[in-house]
Amino acid sequence: MARPDSLQRFIDATRGAFFAARPHDDACAAGERIFAALRAPGPIETRRPASTLPVCQFLSAAIANARAAGGTAGEVAASLEALLPLLAWHRRAGSDSHGAAFHDGHANAWAIAPNGIERRSDVIVGVTLTAPRIRYPDHSHPPEEIYVVLSDGEWRRDGLDWHAPGMGGAVHNPPGVRHAMRSGPSPLLAVWCLLAQH
Repeated sequence: MARPDSLQRFIDATRGAFFAARPHDDACAAGERIFAALRAPGPIETRRPASTLPVCQFLSAAIANARAAGGTAGEVAASLEALLPLLAWHRRAGSDSHGAAFHDGHANAWAIAPNGIERRSDVIVGVTLTAPRIRYPDHSHPPEEIYVVLSDGEWRRDGLDWHAPGMGGAVHNPPGVRHAMRSGPSPLLAVWCLLAQH
């Protein structure tokens, strides 16, 4: 089944933004592996109802801010906006154990995943949204991860201090490293990609 044009535009815009932000460092190799895997489409879920959560009240403003910034972040935000009718938003598993603010102030949507628009397990591409002043808890996972940042916000990982990649910036988390992110006075919006290990 052919990949929907809206999903292909989202992948292309995310790829362009990532390589514009991180063209010559350790993250570049991770991006190359991820986007090489995405060249061939997977099965498409055609009957997928969209859904929202309380934090999605911040989504329109976050997308508008990224679009207004222009550049690669604006391109990703525009492609994300076109994809919204196909996205279902979910809480992180166990989010209630981190308090009500995090439980209602964070959500993920999967564009490409076992339960995404494109169903596959080798690569996962998602979107994360947090309300203002929310800290995503420290966590780690075996797959390598990259982000394209579409808002203000800060990231950290073991051995590094908090830093702000900025609108259109990129973040790389090597396999197994503990990492976290947090929003400031505005919502945090980012696209993330995981390359599964086999």
